[in-house]
Amino acid sequence: MACEKLHQQILIILKFALQYILCILFRDLPRMITMRRKSITNQKIALEENAIVCILDINQEEGIRTVSQIIESGGRAHFFPCNVAKSDEVKLCAQQIFSNTKIGGIDILVCNASILRIGKFIDLDDKDYQDTVNVNILGYIYTMRAFLPHMMNRNQGQIVAIGSICSHYGDYLGTAYCTAKFAIRGLMETLQMELYEEKKNGVVLTTIYPYFVDTALISNNMTEPFSTFYDVIPLDKCVEEILDAILKERMYHFIPQSLAFLCNAAKWYTTKYSMPYIRRLFNCRYQILNKTEGNEIQVNVK
Repeated sequence: MACEKLHQQILIILKFALQYILCILFRDLPRMITMRRKSITNQKIALEENAIVCILDINQEEGIRTVSQIIESGGRAHFFPCNVAKSDEVKLCAQQIFSNTKIGGIDILVCNASILRIGKFIDLDDKDYQDTVNVNILGYIYTMRAFLPHMMNRNQGQIVAIGSICSHYGDYLGTAYCTAKFAIRGLMETLQMELYEEKKNGVVLTTIYPYFVDTALISNNMTEPFSTFYDVIPLDKCVEEILDAILKERMYHFIPQSLAFLCNAAKWYTTKYSMPYIRRLFNCRYQILNKTEGNEIQVNVK
């Protein structure tokens, strides 16, 4: 038999309803009211909060510069050159970190590697899609697989994945990037279920879903995005919100938080014929800067 009998289904639903109410009233609600940021002093995390910072990046020049800035500010940091799209390099970095007595392990892992390939579905070539998959999806998977076993052995740690509003909504010219961001959302939700089943509740997963952020990833590929309701998020503000979500061990966090309604509740009311009007309501517009033979070609996206 593929499912429970009707009377069993009713009993299971009633039991779940009682458990859910008790969980909300006596566990989640008190936690939200008294929610505090956990201390990460002497822990290892790629954020500045009196922590040991480990940076894995393919861009050695930028990585070393960032480490120098952290050290000059009185922090502690280490740089490991790494192409996260190559599993062997990620595994080697993990071994180097675990064998370094000044580091020893990772308490909070932040996965943020990303490239942006913009274009029509037919116009993008195979390499555009392959590169996007290698960095934006496999890069996350390889990094998590390298450090997660250490966390599971201790039943302690936190993995943070930087998603996007594109983890919930596809957009014009975004078949490569949006597909990858949807995959990260699926990866984190599925891994969360796996950790529950393995009784590794001490390993926390946090997924961040920001709107457009003022970073080189955006500025190098498009003009400043415009929308009816949302402005581009300053990098400092985004970092502050990400850090707060990490230290409060949220399962997921939208930046700004009003995106939670747009990405969840509002999607229920989207229909085939209402979708064009909803798109006009939010009116997200930008110009793609396609660099071809040294020239910039602007494509209006409305």
